[in-house]
Amino acid sequence: MADITLHRDNGFQKTVVPNYFIDAYMVHANGEYVKVYLYLLRCMNDPTMTFSISDVADKFEHTEKDIVRALKYWEKMHLLRLEFDENKELTGICFLDVASMPSPQAPAISMQTKKVSASDVPPRENYSAAELRRLKEEADIQELLFVAEHYLGHTLNTTEMNAILYWKESLNFSGDLIDYLIESCVAKGHKSVHYMEKVALSWSKAGISTVTAAKEEASRHNELHVAVKKAFGIQGRDFVPYEKEYINTWQKDYGFGTEIISAACERTIRAIHQVSFEYADSILKNWKKHNVVSPADIQALDALHQERAAASAPKHTENTGKRNRFNDFPQRSYDTSQLEKELLNYGTN
Repeated sequence: MADITLHRDNGFQKTVVPNYFIDAYMVHANGEYVKVYLYLLRCMNDPTMTFSISDVADKFEHTEKDIVRALKYWEKMHLLRLEFDENKELTGICFLDVASMPSPQAPAISMQTKKVSASDVPPRENYSAAELRRLKEEADIQELLFVAEHYLGHTLNTTEMNAILYWKESLNFSGDLIDYLIESCVAKGHKSVHYMEKVALSWSKAGISTVTAAKEEASRHNELHVAVKKAFGIQGRDFVPYEKEYINTWQKDYGFGTEIISAACERTIRAIHQVSFEYADSILKNWKKHNVVSPADIQALDALHQERAAASAPKHTENTGKRNRFNDFPQRSYDTSQLEKELLNYGTN
């Protein structure tokens, strides 16, 4: 394929994006964070433009907290410095000089996935009341606890605050990752901080440090995927992309739950004795066509199929007298009652 030359035929104003941003930072960042950073650059290069958190939130259809979260991310990456007044209100955003940037490889290295053993996970330490008060004065901690209270639906107690701070300070989870941890657990019906901590520790041991990695992990181990593996007898491997597409289709497009999908996979194994997503898909397509929504519907459909099969099967006819080598012998008739009496008499003689 020929090279594509980029050029322009007018003199529109331009926004310069530093190469170090594209090479070392953009590929690892959340796409929404990248949008905010690029828009900041756009505003910097046009003195007629004004910037406010609310304006940017409206422009990208985000909440103001989403925009603040993005700014704090780039501050953590040492690309920005956020400036606050005595009331902790954001008053300035400074783009840091290239010379003060860390090595372009630093973000990539810090985000690499590295599995750790259980012994490498830092122990849980509870914070004192004074330490909790001090930490709660930090803006990012305040936001993190606010989001947690929103998802849990109540004011956090000391145990819950200690757990969240442990994830942030000791496990080095980002605010986004903690938000996703709490959100995903609550969505599954688990509001217990003890359950969330088990998930957090499993992520830490697996080297999961980004929301993207956590979502991939959840995809591999969610209830439906586990059920399909069990029904098919799949062990020691993950689903390949086309298999995941089938599962997504069954769940999202066909609207089936775990129980119905598992039943189709089990029937596939009984029918052809091997894993076949195509065969299972044909079963589920047929069930969808017949509006199956429960195991009872499957049983009813099976019964209907058996009735139709019995009705269409060739019927056996009685012997019409046609002779063959088996009925060439004279046929005898017996009096059953008389034979029974003779046998009884025989036994007494």
